[in-house]
Amino acid sequence: MTANRITKVKICGNTSVEDAVMAARAGADAIGVINVANTKRYVDLADVKRIFEALPLFVSKVVVVTLDTMPVEAAYEQIKSIQRTGADCVQLHGEEPLELVAGLRTRMNSSSRMQLIKKVGVTKSESIEKALAYEPVADAILLDTVAGVGAEIGGTGKEHDWSISKEIVARVEKPVILAGGLNPGNVASAVAQVKPFAVDVSSGVESELRKKDAKKVKRFIDAVK
Repeated sequence: MTANRITKVKICGNTSVEDAVMAARAGADAIGVINVANTKRYVDLADVKRIFEALPLFVSKVVVVTLDTMPVEAAYEQIKSIQRTGADCVQLHGEEPLELVAGLRTRMNSSSRMQLIKKVGVTKSESIEKALAYEPVADAILLDTVAGVGAEIGGTGKEHDWSISKEIVARVEKPVILAGGLNPGNVASAVAQVKPFAVDVSSGVESELRKKDAKKVKRFIDAVK
């Protein structure tokens, strides 16, 4: 388990400069954008770059992608395109096999300063083994609710079993980020129970799809910190 005195906050699913800057000024440690085609919060890389260029200094910049079906070289080319936006983290949010993540890790170690976050869907005990398997090739593990076949990635607004997440935090040495169904009303309880390195929220601080609510963002960050 990674020691962490103050839980970090990532506000994800940003689609505009205004929302991203608002979240950063409210105290978010990281700003996330989703670059997964045909999803509700998709942002193309040109707009990702504009969002990241507007952010204050010392705010982490995360691009969420799914690279499940790509050969490692094609996936690495996508990583290099993401790096040109100014991103300092890439979040693999699909079902990328361990071999692909390991291949990307090797290539990124030699030529990229970006950090690699790997999502693990929380579903009973196998999630613990999966998190432990990915740990050596990722800089952080993100725990999210399993959306189901054909469902939207992330932003489901649904919680998962936090007791499993708590065990993963206890057993994994790398930072663990808790996502899935978090909102201003439940995040303090989640942090108290799971004790993650960071929490990640998207739909839980929206006023409507693709639009963040400044009051919810502030309440969420205040509840965590």
